[in-house]
Amino acid sequence: MSNNNESDEKKRYFSFNDIVFANRNKEYGAFYLRRIYKKVASVSFLIAVCVIATAVVTPVINAYMMKNKLTKKMEKNVHMEMEKVNDAPPPPPPPPPPEVEQQARFKAPVVVDTMKEEDIVPINMDFDNVKNEAPPEEITVAEVKDEVIEKEEEGLWIVEEQASFEGGDVNTFNTWVKQHTVYPQEATEAGISGKVYVQFSVNSKGEVCDVKIVRAVHPSLDKEAQRVVTSSPKWVAAKQGGKPVKQIFILPIVYQLQ
Repeated sequence: MSNNNESDEKKRYFSFNDIVFANRNKEYGAFYLRRIYKKVASVSFLIAVCVIATAVVTPVINAYMMKNKLTKKMEKNVHMEMEKVNDAPPPPPPPPPPEVEQQARFKAPVVVDTMKEEDIVPINMDFDNVKNEAPPEEITVAEVKDEVIEKEEEGLWIVEEQASFEGGDVNTFNTWVKQHTVYPQEATEAGISGKVYVQFSVNSKGEVCDVKIVRAVHPSLDKEAQRVVTSSPKWVAAKQGGKPVKQIFILPIVYQLQ
């Protein structure tokens, strides 16, 4: 009986946990945790492997399934398109080429050595009614002179040598304009005053041209300003590179009632 007890005790100390917890309180909980540790670890490892495998394999399976769906859908569409093409009526035959009228064959003339009298067609000419008219007089062709078309000059704002007026500059011309300006009666009665801006050019010949109003005040004042500037005497043309050129000016004319 004692031998049986000894063998049971040896079986009991077979595991490492039994050796560690020999003569200790096994009801505390640590002994139970150590006993189920390997089982829990194995199950956890299997679960982790399954989760990782699922995460890796799922996208591959989805991509494969989507590829199969797209392939089937394309095959279905192609099949339907082929059915539509087969069901469509054949195109009409092309129109026949236009018929070309056959040209009449040209018969070659027959060459004969002699000519019969009946084949000769008489030509009747009345020489009595023919008028002896003198030949027409010689037609004189008038000489056409080539008209010289002058190219319009290009106006310059800034030049090397400014155009001069009566020995002075544009200020001298401004004084001349004031002396020759007549205040319009219409504007005087209406009490209209203001400043009119006139743009004009002095061409390479010293002539004032291209006079226009760039800032108007009243029709009567604008007309008088344009008249005075247009009536300007000749200037000495501006020069650029030693050659006379066309210069552009803007002149303010002030109308003010006393």
